[in-house]
Amino acid sequence: METLSRLEAQILAYLLERLPISTRGRCWVSPLAGGGAEVIAAAPLAAVPGTSAVFTLARASRRVVLTLTGADPVRVGPILARAAHEAPADADVHVLALDDPYLAGHGRAGVALLPPGSGRWFPGVPDAVRFDAEVVQVSMATFLSPSELADARTRGPEPLLAAFARGERDLIRFGSRERAG
Repeated sequence: METLSRLEAQILAYLLERLPISTRGRCWVSPLAGGGAEVIAAAPLAAVPGTSAVFTLARASRRVVLTLTGADPVRVGPILARAAHEAPADADVHVLALDDPYLAGHGRAGVALLPPGSGRWFPGVPDAVRFDAEVVQVSMATFLSPSELADARTRGPEPLLAAFARGERDLIRFGSRERAG
């Protein structure tokens, strides 16, 4: 793996201090469509076996995207990188439809980027962090089923944000399928 930039190393250290993850994680570089690359990190969640925190390190954008997942971090990481790259720089909340075979194979059609404070999973992570002269936006990614994506496109992200606020939406359900009827 190539050397992390100073900013990437600062982001990594910052998140290692604030997330309940093991130090047995790894970093890798993922190419982006159209050129460029994003650095991704993943580490097992200390308290939940089989679950990992996966996050970008803001190389291609000035946005860190993080999630918790029971799915393969090596497959989830590039999806987070793509979401970070495609989301408008000034958007606090953004919903993206993503045509991705791995997502579709797990019953997912898109991703919502939300402020970390909208859920209970990242209490020590703010919506933006200053590192020296750089301000980096932080987004929590939640993967959306086709019906959730359609609802977010029709009604906006407010119902999803409200479900997180009420504790009705789980972040670590990447591999779940929608229930019929």
